[in-house]
Order: sequence, then structure tokens, then C-alpha cells
Amino acid sequence: MNRSTYLNRIRDARTHFLGNGEVPEGLLPESIQRSWKRCVKTGLAVDLKTEIERADQGAMSELRDRNASLLAQAQPEMENLYAHIMNTPSMVILSDSGGTILHAMGNPDFMGRAQRVALQPGVSWREEVTGTNAIGTALVEKNPVFVGGAEHYFERNTFLNCSAAPILDPAGHVVGVLDISGDQRQPQEHTMALVRMSAQMIENRLFNAQFTREITLHFHTRPEFIGTLWEGIAVFSQEGRLVAVNRSGAFQLGLKKDQLGVAFEQLFGLAFAQFLDGARREPQSNILLLQNGIRLHVTAFLGGAPHLVSTVSGSKPKVPADLLPLDRLDTGDTQMHKVVSKAKLALGHDIPILIEGETGTGKELLAQAIHQSGPRKQAPFVAINCASIPEGLIEAELFGHEEGAFTGARRRGAIGRVQQAHGGTLFLDEIGEMPLALQARLLRVIQEREIVPLGGNKPVQVDIVIISATNCRLLERVAKGEFREDLYYRLNGLRLTLPALRERTDLRQLISLILGEKLGRPQVNIHPAVVQLLQQHPWRGNIRQLCNLLRSALIFMEDNELRLEHLPEDFLEELQAQDMRTAPQQMDMVDIASTESALIRRALELHKGNMAAAARHLGISRATVYRKIKRLGLRP
Repeated sequence: MNRSTYLNRIRDARTHFLGNGEVPEGLLPESIQRSWKRCVKTGLAVDLKTEIERADQGAMSELRDRNASLLAQAQPEMENLYAHIMNTPSMVILSDSGGTILHAMGNPDFMGRAQRVALQPGVSWREEVTGTNAIGTALVEKNPVFVGGAEHYFERNTFLNCSAAPILDPAGHVVGVLDISGDQRQPQEHTMALVRMSAQMIENRLFNAQFTREITLHFHTRPEFIGTLWEGIAVFSQEGRLVAVNRSGAFQLGLKKDQLGVAFEQLFGLAFAQFLDGARREPQSNILLLQNGIRLHVTAFLGGAPHLVSTVSGSKPKVPADLLPLDRLDTGDTQMHKVVSKAKLALGHDIPILIEGETGTGKELLAQAIHQSGPRKQAPFVAINCASIPEGLIEAELFGHEEGAFTGARRRGAIGRVQQAHGGTLFLDEIGEMPLALQARLLRVIQEREIVPLGGNKPVQVDIVIISATNCRLLERVAKGEFREDLYYRLNGLRLTLPALRERTDLRQLISLILGEKLGRPQVNIHPAVVQLLQQHPWRGNIRQLCNLLRSALIFMEDNELRLEHLPEDFLEELQAQDMRTAPQQMDMVDIASTESALIRRALELHKGNMAAAARHLGISRATVYRKIKRLGLRP
């Protein structure tokens, strides 16, 4: 069914409902039909006229405390999603298990429109409050849900297209929902796939964060998928009983939710003690066999230390004992070598570090590497983005508050991020966005090494190292009176400037590092034509953009070679625009139009002219294939 026909059906369904007061049968997707019926039963009117309640500062602080682990593990994936949608009227949203929005990021203009319908942090989007919507309906259905335009129950929400997926904890309980909401006029071809993948990545992060000292197996039938979102993760007790398993793991092992506690030997026909002895000795065997004969490649983590059972080509290499995490960032670029060398000089001296660099250059990654390379590596690394927290909440977020400090403040108060970092490192990202009033308080913390929570009068001693980061030149903000000069010099004990990706000479090494360590696909080969295109790209989004590009391309790969047809359409179009702008200076640039033409011809030949199959092969919509055929002058 094409989009126009589908939209007409939804309009007909809404017209029928508004005219007859009954949910029509057969015109709506089943999940939307069930949701509309629940809304009718609840007594909701489609023309909501009352304001929806928003949590106050105290309640929000308590919500964030309760969901601290979810927020910490979701933040990187939300930023990855935001990089995909940052130039569209869209936003990325995280809610808790009750549907209350905890965090959102997106296009400022669109977020302003969203606020007019209360799509913002602190507001509950439970179905019984906000009608049919992706967040609330996904919570009820316990499955990913797309709610587009007029499928929303409330008339005022019909300008939205929303894709949401529940996030499960290791016990299988829903702990939150990840959502992308955007203007309903925008295409949504890959949005749901991206949301589902990101939700599963968050689940894996939650899983790994909870079980750091247990006996954990990471496995897959294909070794290159270990470390990716498709890997199975299973946790066993010291006695060899299954404690927890993620969704992919349960599927691969053929387990149901009620089968926790099953013995290792029942699954693999091997005594658990025998497996542990072998894993500690790192045997030649790299496979565990299920009772049904399926072979699994396994990486075992025994009490927090990895023992690589898999020894096939492409498995994770051992790291020399004297190789610091900082050394892993030194991948051959002269500028990065200088950054790493300077950072090493600061290790153990507890001097504040200021990291400058464009968005996406890896500032937090560098900060984590500095922390993990120094004497405080066993202590907390606490990160806070000064630009993503509302100004009214950032003070309580940093310094905590006492019981009753303000209306709605949680009982017994709450510990702030500064105190959470005691003994370790506090990372202040986007420090240039910190409000001036808070800059004075931060300066006192640095000078006096103590904090006073909101509503309190008793100082609390803190021992922290501060690493801050910014994508702007702080000295320019100092000159404009937007940043305190005395704080700038307190934070700038050592300044490290990360180069933009387009200025680096180690693109090939970075690609290998991202594929192997971040995306878990070390065996992937890059076609030379792809490498040439990647080297010509301006990389305005830097390493984050490169990582997202590779992640998207991997979705469409059927083997271990990344070729031109796997690259996203918007990337090719951006390159074509770049080619047109720089053609006089770069006559040898690959002709993107001819490349597209060849790819489309090849896909059509492969699928014998079947447009839908060719579109799936290319990873684009059928409408896009038709449009490109017309633009390139091809014959269908």
C-alpha cells in the first residue's frame, strides 16, 4: 500500500470515528485500533482542552535519580540517533517506565512546536493521559510502535510521526521507552529500524553495566557479530546456573523467560567447571555446542576479566599489559599523537584539563581515556552535559539538595554529580553553556574542594579532578562577558585541542578501530571505491558522523565487504553536492551520479526489474528509486 492510500485510510477512519463515536474495524493497524478503543473506554475526548501536568524541579530530580543508570546508558545512543536526524524537524526522546519524558534532544524549532503539545521532559505520555501515542502505546503493547499523523488519538498531536521501542532491563522488565518524533510530513523509511536497534544497544549497555563481576558469556553463531547489538549475552552463577540473558541470547539459546536458572550443562552438554578451567587456560577450542548441534563462538568474561575463547580470524586481539587506554587513541595522525603525548604528561598530577574541538571529534572519549589511564581509574568517572540539562535543574544536578530544599524535593535529599565523582573524575561537557551564576559556584568548588547542597548549610568535602570540554572558543566567550575569566584559567590547567576528522591523516586506521571495537565487526573489508569516497568527504559531524555512517552501512551488508551500494543515500547526495562545488579543484573526484546509475542498474538487473526488490537491495524506498531513475535518465 502506498503512502497516499494509507493516509486516506487513516483519514477515513478518523472521520468515521468522529462522526459515529465508534472505532472503525479494519481501517487502522491493529495496535492503533486497540489503543483507540482503550482511549474511548478511558473517556478521553479527542479535542483535549486542559493543560497536561508537568513535573516540577523536585519531582524531576527524583525521577532522574531513580533512572540514573538508564539515563547514563541511553545518552550515547541518543546522541548517535540525534546525529542521524539533526538536520530534520525531529527529536529523540527517552521516557521512564511510566511514560514520563526524562530527556530529549533535537531540532530547536521543532522542539519548540513539540512543547506546545507538552512533548517535553517532565510530562507523562502514558496512553490514559495523552491518548494514542508511540511512547504510551509501546508501553501498553510492550512492543515497538509507530504512530503517524492522524493515528494519534488527540487532534492536537496529529502533526507528529512517532516511532518508539520499549527498553528492557536484564530481568526483562520495561524500564523506559526510546522514541523519535518528527513532523508527519517527513519520510520515516528507516526511523523505526534505527529506534529498535538503538533500544537494543541500550539494553546491552544496561546488561553489561549491571553484571561487571559475574561470569558472562558473549556469543553468536558468527564470530564477527560478537560485540554488536546482535550478540547474545548470558550471565551464570558460580554454580553454573543461568542468572540473566538478553533478548538475542535467549533467542539463540532457544530459551523462554521462565527458564532462568537452567544449568550450563543442560544447555551445552559440558560441565561448567570444565568450561571455566578451559577458559582460564585459553584453550584452542573456540566453540560451544548447543544440545541441538548449533555452534556458538564465545567470548567469556570471568569475574570481570575477559578470556577470549574464540581464536578464529577476526577475534578480538589481546592488548599488551603496558598499553594505556590513551595509547589506543594514537592511531597514526601527527596532531592526535601530540594530544595523547600532552595528556600523558598530566596523568597523576590532578590538574584540570580543558578539551576543545568541534562537535563529534571525540572529546568525551578522550576524557574517559585520560581517566582510565591515570591513578583514579578505579574511582567514578561522572559525566554531565551542561547544555542538555534545563538551566533550572543544573544546580541541583551538580550539587544535589537536602530534604525539602524546594517544593517536591525527594525525601532524604539527593546526591549531586560532583559528590558522586568523589575520588574520581568529573567531566563537564559543553562547559561554555553553563549559566554565569553557576560558574561562580563551580569556581568555589575548585578553590575550596567542597560543596554545599541546595537547602543545606554543612559543607561536604570532595576530592575530584575536573575535565571540561567545549566546541567553542572559551576565550571568545570570556571577551563577550559570557564566561568568567577566573573560571576559564582555573579550568585551563592543560588545554588539549582535538583535530577535526577532515584534518586527520589516519582515516583508514579510525575506520578499522570503529569497526572492530565500537561496532564489533573487525572482519569487514572496505572496498577501495568506498575508501576513496570516505577520504573525500568533508565530515562536518566528525568521528560521530563516521561512526553513524558505518553503523548504517552495516545494516545493509549481507557479507563481510562494505561496498558503494551499502552507503546511505543522503551520504551519496552530500558527496555529489560537494563534487559540484569543488569540481574545478578536484577533477579526479569519483563521479557520484555515474556511481548511482551503475548501482541502480546493477540492482535492477539482479532482481530482474523488480522495483521493490531493487529498493530493498539498495536500502532506499521504491519512490526514491523511481525518482533517481527519472533524474539519471535511466530506463526502468
